[in-house]
Amino acid sequence: MPVPHAQLDGSNGRDVAECWTERYNTKTAETFTPGLYRLLNSDIVTRKVEGRDAKGPNRMWATVATDKEDGSDQADYMVATKAVELLRERKKAGKPFFLGVGFVRPHFPMVQPKRFFNMYPQEKMKIPPLMQGDLDDIPLAGRGSDGKGLNETEEGRRRMWQAYYGSVSFMDEQLGRVLDELDRLGLRDSTAIMFTTDHGYHLGEHGFWQKANLHEEVVRVPLIVSAPGIKPGRTSSLVELVDLYPTWTDLLGLPMPKGLHGKSLIPILRNPDAKVRDTALSIHNRSGGGLRSAEWHYMNYGGKGEELYDMIKDPGQYTNVVSDSKYAAALTQARAQFKARMAAAR
Repeated sequence: MPVPHAQLDGSNGRDVAECWTERYNTKTAETFTPGLYRLLNSDIVTRKVEGRDAKGPNRMWATVATDKEDGSDQADYMVATKAVELLRERKKAGKPFFLGVGFVRPHFPMVQPKRFFNMYPQEKMKIPPLMQGDLDDIPLAGRGSDGKGLNETEEGRRRMWQAYYGSVSFMDEQLGRVLDELDRLGLRDSTAIMFTTDHGYHLGEHGFWQKANLHEEVVRVPLIVSAPGIKPGRTSSLVELVDLYPTWTDLLGLPMPKGLHGKSLIPILRNPDAKVRDTALSIHNRSGGGLRSAEWHYMNYGGKGEELYDMIKDPGQYTNVVSDSKYAAALTQARAQFKARMAAAR
């Protein structure tokens, strides 16, 4: 479901109907929710609903501190409510289930009750530095959105961080309602849970906002797995989102189809020091692709430039070493591995 378009009209977007036995969408006011509206790359602050930018070029920089304090008029609250309802039905039926619970936030527009903004005072937000010459070694194809004026004021950048944190906390509260119901129904010990997202997000690093490139902030995503018989742990092992499906089949003891690009993550779940990949591949349909190892991060823009970063010395990716002779061997290795991974992915 494209956000916020599908929430405004309740449509399916590009969702594939054959993937589901049942499907439920939300329909919400999103940008037009009653409350205090701000367009952070401008001076617009209003409670008027008319004239708000919901589908225009500035929709990405909008926030709304809503009047309804429990958030029950928002998509994520409705999603959690429906998920709880479905869990109760499945518990009563006594049959196995797969439930895909798609939360919207954090995603523009950052719409959530005022109390979630208040949790993160904007004046206390730590924002990334804007450094002179930072973009000089980044190819044009590797640059993200400049915020269309958002970088011009420190207050605007702080308010975006405030809104993003608040959006995450609002979503987290709704996820908690679903997990609490699993506990209440006695299903927690027999249910595998995977929490992840489709991409990361720039929040002013290098002056970039949103996604649309291959930098660490964009391609690194959260992944939390809870499954019966798996002890809590934390790992630094590299994985890809295509690994989720074979992990599910492995957890359930189902036969794994041939030809999958993904690998089961069960070895890592059982031993956080284990690894199933030496590199993680990311593909951007407009820009090209990137390859991440434990030591370096390589990006290739299909003839429009390259980037290579030393992730041990430079985790913030401020110095592109693609032209540094000291990294010639690493660059040769990265290029070869990237070419092989891209060929295998096609």
